Amino acid sequence: MLTRILALSAIFGTVIASYPVFAQEAGDPSSGFNHAQQVCAGCHAIRQGDKRSPNPLAPSFEAIANTPSVTGISLAAALHSTHENMPNFVLSRTDRTNVIAYILSLKNEREGMIR
Repeated sequence: MLTRILALSAIFGTVIASYPVFAQEAGDPSSGFNHAQQVCAGCHAIRQGDKRSPNPLAPSFEAIANTPSVTGISLAAALHSTHENMPNFVLSRTDRTNVIAYILSLKNEREGMIR
């Protein structure tokens, strides 16, 4: 499943011009978390540190966030497409932007030190 996310991220990362608005929208991670609890937590582990999702085929939000090619734009594109093992649902632009902001907030920031 993580391989699919990587592939989707790479593909959707090339269509940046199709989604220019998402590069500028910051979103509210707190609202995104609240929405994810209602909509996503049935399948995905949504909290930082949770490694196992309720659905073993659904990657944790932390794993998604820490996939190297994942960006706000790639997540927006992925949330616009249907997935084989994911129910079809429609997020409003605000909810989508907030959920993306929450997922990206789970990214492990590495120290900027050069060794």
